[in-house]
Amino acid sequence: MVTAIFKRPDASGRIGLLGFSLGGYVAADTAAHDDRITAIAVLYGGMPDAMVDQVKHLPPLIELHGEADRNVPLAKGEELVNLAKVVGAPAEQVTYPGREHGFDFSDTDPMTDDAVGRVVRFFQAHLLGS
Repeated sequence: MVTAIFKRPDASGRIGLLGFSLGGYVAADTAAHDDRITAIAVLYGGMPDAMVDQVKHLPPLIELHGEADRNVPLAKGEELVNLAKVVGAPAEQVTYPGREHGFDFSDTDPMTDDAVGRVVRFFQAHLLGS
């Protein structure tokens, strides 16, 4: 898939992955295996347990997580951020007090603007920057 994206005439040479929950695990695993991934944003996810000891590389990472998440514990997001730092990647975790798994991306919730804004700014910095 990454190779196909790079072959597109409009490809910039930079690829960001965004994953939510299980998709965050898939994105993290993919980024650990493919150094062509430029940046990764994971919302309430982590790294598959079987992969943690094998990770030697990750791109810059942002992880957003609800502190009251009972589906994917906050500790899984913390583990991913720490793993990224160990392998030399800039990594940040943003937590949302009282938020459960999946958040509540409603138009009236200030958390929605904060989460979306952080992810957009992260990708702008890592995918559009020089």
